[in-house]
Amino acid sequence: MGKPKRRVSTPPLQAKEVPRPGSLPGAETSTQRICWRFTHVDHDGPWGFDRLDGTTLAWMFGQLRSFESMRIDELFSQGGHPGKHYETERLPNETALKRLDDLRLADMTRISRLRLSGAGRLYGFLVDQVFHVVWWDPRHEIWPSPKKHT
Repeated sequence: MGKPKRRVSTPPLQAKEVPRPGSLPGAETSTQRICWRFTHVDHDGPWGFDRLDGTTLAWMFGQLRSFESMRIDELFSQGGHPGKHYETERLPNETALKRLDDLRLADMTRISRLRLSGAGRLYGFLVDQVFHVVWWDPRHEIWPSPKKHT
């Protein structure tokens, strides 16, 4: 008879965490962070996106991407930077009010904006965490500041 076989103790296998098929990294917090819709972009008015060159558009997408890491309360609760809300009926620019009417968006009660650069503002409607983009205002004309040089 031979020697009895010695049993070697092996540690239990660790369950490897495998991501679910089709899940995106960071998606679990998406309901707290801003995202974008472009259905209502105004292409025909003075603040339309058809006037943007490729370099500006690429820069803008970079800015929007950086905002995606922020929660809505971080974007819109910091004293107006980068985001701020306005009552639509108080828009001081008559052309903007007319464009909203032409776009059939004049019944919206609140318009929001994101400051992307010194003068550049992105305007749209914030519904929950979704920012519905309408205008790109590179010269701060839609809701001009009462302060000079801002």
